Amino acid sequence: MALLFAACTSQAQNVEKFAKETDEFLTKFINTVKELPSISVVVVKGDRPVFMKSYGYADIAHKVKAQNNTPYYIASSTKSFMGMAAAILDHQGKVNLNATLAESMPSIKFDASVKADQVKLRDLLTHTSGIKNAYFGFRAAYSGNIDRKEMNWVLENKSGRRDEIGKYRYTNLGYNIYTHMTNKKLGIPWQDVLHNLLFKPLEMERTTAYMSLAEKNGWKYAKPYFALGENGPEELYLMKKDNTMQSAGGLITTVKDMANWLIFNINEGKFKGKQLVPAKVVRMAHSPLAKRKSDRRPYGSKGYGLGWENGTYQGKRVLQHDGGFAGFRTHVAFMPDTKVGITVLANDGMISGDLAHELSRFVFDWWLKGGKSSRKLNAFVKKTAKKVDKYRKRFAASKAKRAKRTWQLTEPLKHYIGVYYNQSLGKLYVKLKNGKLEVVHGNMHSIATPFVKENTIRVELVPGRGWVVGFKIAKGKKATELTVDGDVFKRVK
Repeated sequence: MALLFAACTSQAQNVEKFAKETDEFLTKFINTVKELPSISVVVVKGDRPVFMKSYGYADIAHKVKAQNNTPYYIASSTKSFMGMAAAILDHQGKVNLNATLAESMPSIKFDASVKADQVKLRDLLTHTSGIKNAYFGFRAAYSGNIDRKEMNWVLENKSGRRDEIGKYRYTNLGYNIYTHMTNKKLGIPWQDVLHNLLFKPLEMERTTAYMSLAEKNGWKYAKPYFALGENGPEELYLMKKDNTMQSAGGLITTVKDMANWLIFNINEGKFKGKQLVPAKVVRMAHSPLAKRKSDRRPYGSKGYGLGWENGTYQGKRVLQHDGGFAGFRTHVAFMPDTKVGITVLANDGMISGDLAHELSRFVFDWWLKGGKSSRKLNAFVKKTAKKVDKYRKRFAASKAKRAKRTWQLTEPLKHYIGVYYNQSLGKLYVKLKNGKLEVVHGNMHSIATPFVKENTIRVELVPGRGWVVGFKIAKGKKATELTVDGDVFKRVK
């Protein structure tokens, strides 16, 4: 009894010390690097959280502070959930991972180069199918033009072969194809599959693939920001909607919920004393099914499972998957041997990545070395502050340079306005808004700015990503077509 009491006391003291040091670091960082809008962090040890705290503002304009139940968009960290669901469906005999693409999607007549009779569903989820199709994933993640018949056409007519089967190349495409198939095969959307198999049994109360549910329930979710704006963080317009919450990157969640997700994975399918999923199924999802060698930060990768990178730190195995999108960054990692895991959620895509990785290494260091860490946190804060100042000046200079450009349009603005169509991508609209050209494509829109070539404009349909739109137009006539990033849209109206 005395020994047990002493052990429990020591453990409690360790947790208290760890929480204090972690909080000190994060507080100093957010007080020094004031450009970071917000960050939420949870650290799990064994079967319980040992640190959970949120800093900054989820919504600056409305002064909504980040809380532990604030949902953040997690982008590609979604793949770990989808991969686990696929492993469970395989175990249940509902969707066989060894089935070929041709067997699973007989109604889709893939081009012969796709080798649909050889590509397995497992290949789709481990990024080893070798299939290419730039349009399918773009519609799912950005424009939201996801009419099923149109998506079937894109699959049949725009899929081809980039690599041999078995070669690893990271892409969203495999996950998008997998759930395009399961939606029809199972009769329910992948969003509901995740809810039924994972979110509900794991008591993840504010985790969903439906932005409409967050709106309906009044959840004050984190807004996306560009941290290095001229006057501080600038809110970005491109927040996800239901039609762009796709299976390779389509969840919002909280650190409170992610604690349960980490516990489930660390304990190989066990949660609150119950074995929710057989351990062998979880181990299969975690295992490096695809071979690869990468120094991808922060732990490298020796292989990829069903939505999990397999790396190492201090000689110990680490499973991780990051996520990034305009205005958001996510880091999820755990160390099976020490049963320690961390999730970092942030509503910024510029600053938070380095912070998440440094914090993650500090956490693993601390628990591996008995309460000590070799990380030089104060030096990291100072270095980041200098880097942020440098980046801000660089962005300001780039913006100022673009502001000096003059319009190179040869015809009146009304001659460019119209509806344009590309079968692979759908409709694109050029409108007039407050005397300026605006380009609208699905969920995306952007006010045009000048570009240097004749009859071209620059747009940022995705914040931070500039695209040049070139018009084909004759003197005194309306534009007959436009080109965006090599894709031609013909005028239809």
